[in-house]
Formats: sequence, structure tokens, C-alpha cells
Amino acid sequence: MSDKINAEYLRYYERYGDPTPQLHSAYDSWLDDMSNRDDAQLVPFEFDLERYPEQSIYVPKIDACDTHPKIPDVLYYGGIHLIMARSLGALAYRRLLHQFKNQPVSMDDSSLLADRLVANREEGRNTMVVTSHFTFPELGYFKALRFQTNKDRPNIDKGGVLLSKLMTRQSYKGKEIVDYFSPSANIYFSYPKSASAEKHSVPTGAMMLGNALFMKSLKPDLERGGLELDAALTGKQIVSHRNENDELDYYEIPDIDLASAKLIEGFDDIVGATLIKSPATNRWEMRIGEVLDVQELLKTNSSAAIVDSIYDEIAISVEEITGKDVVYSKLAPKLGRLAVTQKNKMNN
Repeated sequence: MSDKINAEYLRYYERYGDPTPQLHSAYDSWLDDMSNRDDAQLVPFEFDLERYPEQSIYVPKIDACDTHPKIPDVLYYGGIHLIMARSLGALAYRRLLHQFKNQPVSMDDSSLLADRLVANREEGRNTMVVTSHFTFPELGYFKALRFQTNKDRPNIDKGGVLLSKLMTRQSYKGKEIVDYFSPSANIYFSYPKSASAEKHSVPTGAMMLGNALFMKSLKPDLERGGLELDAALTGKQIVSHRNENDELDYYEIPDIDLASAKLIEGFDDIVGATLIKSPATNRWEMRIGEVLDVQELLKTNSSAAIVDSIYDEIAISVEEITGKDVVYSKLAPKLGRLAVTQKNKMNN
């Protein structure tokens, strides 16, 4: 196995071995649980390193690769246009594309968000784009709107998508999830802590090793600058809750792991977005938050507080679009309670 591991990760292998089989054994249970849900959109498939080498914990990143480099731009972007029109509906796609093209940076900055993203890339500023993860396709749709607007084909090596390693075992509409993103962006694999990971006994050591490898693969791209990374920091979809009459009652944004929140510290800007087909109106709606200067905010705020501000906006957007209440448990107060608990333990 070691002969198939990238040389820069060999020291990890020599020290920690390869927990990939144990990781996927836990994933088997998790995937079976997910596939039995009524609203399941993703289809699981087998663990097979020969066919799917990206399933290895020692593959923390897949480099972006233009799968059709000889296709001229007019046909390339036309193909994306056609796919998006079919996915969202032609009228909805045109409306959302127009909305994004005219989206300002903030209430105090009327310059266009699309231009800001281009400038960030050219100036070497790293940007994180956080989506609500109301459903899985949202992340891809919002990325495609930006990709089309800025004609980003020549810059796919500066694009990024953060996925859970679990997604190397899932397909959507007959296509592996990684194959949706790798033609337009680098894919980075993380292992967020969650109630589901704990429920299905995902090995803690494997998660820690996987996240260390992920950060090692991300670091040089951040140092190079100009990275635009899409992420859903919750690590799972927004959860719907039903009442005793089996009617949709409210939504809940899953808890965010502190390590996921701290990830933003390597970025210069962050912006949140919500793109949902409203269950109330059956109409696609998009809300985009203000661009926040992470490094400036970190002078007086914690990363947790910055993430809370992003998800506060997302919660409001989901409420407005769906007409239902949204519960979000702020990360910063939780950290405060944790600090008090630890201090009390030390004093005792």
C-alpha cells in the first residue's frame, strides 16, 4: 500500500499506518442509514480502492482537471448553461444568473461581488464561500453561477470545494459526486466531527489523521493565494423537523465543529449564500450575504463569532424563503460555556 502513497504523506503512514478500511467500515453503517431516509438524494456505492483511489485517507485532495480541454469556450460554457437550465429551469436560471451578476459586495460597497471575487483571485486574496447546505445540489449550483459569470475555466486550479470523505462513497443522479466538481475545482476532503460520525463510530484517530492530511494539502494553496473555496461548515444538510401531525414544523442548522470554524482563519474574505427551491412556493430563491474581511474582523472577534454572523444571515434567509422557523445554536456561546466548565474543573 505504501508504494501508492504520495511521498509527502509517507511520514504520516509510517507513524499512523492506514486506517482507511476501518474508516469505511464505519461509513458502511452511516451510508446505509442515510439511504433509508425518505428524502435521500445521494446513492451509496462500494468501498473499492482499485476503482476509487480517492477513497483512501491518503488522498486528501483531487486536483482540478479540465476533462474536455479541446472543446472551445463557446461550447464549454454553453454546455454548463444547458445543464443549469435543465436543473433549475430555464427562467429560474436566467433570473438567478442576472441576480448574481448584479449582486453588490455589501450595503456599504456597491461594487459588484463578481468583480470582487475576480480581484481577490488576481491579488492573491483567499475567499471562502459558505452555503447553507439546505440540500446537497445547492453548493454546486451556486458555484456554477459564479463560474459562468466570471468565465473561470482558465482558473480551475484556483477554485476549491470542501467535501466530506464520506462523499467518495456517494453518487447523485447516476454520477459520482467527485466527478461533478473536479472539472471545475480542486476537491479537498475533510472529516468533520458530528453526531452522525459519533453514532456510527467513525474512528477518532482516522478523523484526526484525515484532517491533518487535509490541512497539509490545503496549506500550499492558501500560501499561493487567490483560492476560492466552497464549503458547508456544518458538514451535513439542514435538518427538517416535523410535528405530531407529521407536518413540517421547523428547520435546524446542525452544530458546527470548532475546527471547522477555525478553518476560516486562513482566508481573507468570507461570504455566505443560500440557494433554495422554496417548499412553500416551489420557486428557486437566492440570498447572498455581505462579504466580510476575515483578517480585519479577527482583530476583535473570534473565528467562532465570525462564523456565527455568517450562519445568522443564512438562518434568516432560510426562514424568509421557506416561511418556517430556523434554529441555529451559536458556536461562540458554546465555547464560553466550555471555557467556564474547564475552569471550574481546574478549580475543583
